[in-house]
Amino acid sequence: MSVPLAPHRRRALPVVILAGALQALPTLAPAVPPLRAAADLPVGVLIAQQGESLPPAQGVDPETLRKLEKQAEKEKARQEKEMRNAAERERKRLDKERQAQEKAMRGHPKPTSSSEPQVRAATPVQPQAPPRILAAIWSQLVPSKKITSLVIHVRQQKLYVYQGKKLAAIAPICTGNATHPTPMGRFTIIQKDRNHLSSRYGCFVDNATGRIVDANAIIGQHAPPGTHYEAAEMPHFLRITSDGVGLHGGYLPGYAASHGCIRLPKSFASEIFESVPDGTPVSIVE
Repeated sequence: MSVPLAPHRRRALPVVILAGALQALPTLAPAVPPLRAAADLPVGVLIAQQGESLPPAQGVDPETLRKLEKQAEKEKARQEKEMRNAAERERKRLDKERQAQEKAMRGHPKPTSSSEPQVRAATPVQPQAPPRILAAIWSQLVPSKKITSLVIHVRQQKLYVYQGKKLAAIAPICTGNATHPTPMGRFTIIQKDRNHLSSRYGCFVDNATGRIVDANAIIGQHAPPGTHYEAAEMPHFLRITSDGVGLHGGYLPGYAASHGCIRLPKSFASEIFESVPDGTPVSIVE
């Protein structure tokens, strides 16, 4: 029995059209580049740049992505380290150049131009009441005022002079040595003698040359042949004890070396002698 063909043709036409549309779909879709394998990606490139991470890609497992991110972080840290090292090398190079230039300038000072005026030291102007500075002595003593107290610091080897409550002078001293220490405590000036001679200590002097043979002689000690005993000079003597301890002008070696007295610079001893009245308190502290 024959079947009419017209109805079959009408059913087949939509099928043919649908098949043609499906074949055209690949050409209409946008082109998507194939995913590159992890081994083909350069280390640290396009991964985690500017704080961004890779978008999820089909076909790449999370473990591979984590490895790539770690590689990118390592590469970024390496580049930053190289930049810091380069900056440090440049800084050191500039420092060396600057030091070399400064050294060259010190070795070859800039000559003074003939057109520049010559600098001449100004004549110092004396103030109305300048503090006098002697050798190792600071003094602002007022000659018209009496000295009211003296303070001796054995460890400092210094004398502090007061006029009222004002510190008027500081001078170096020489106190007693370990064998003949200067007594500590509070004393007063009990005697003043401008040309005093020690009643206990002196020296042996050569009769022919006048040279001192022994500077640590004691009165009553037998003099060596050809010598004689001379009592130690204690100019501008200010006695503070009955057994001979006092302040006077003498030699200052820079350390404690006397037989118990307090030696002062000779010029300073003569200066304060008249301004120290009998009964002036004297404190000797360690």
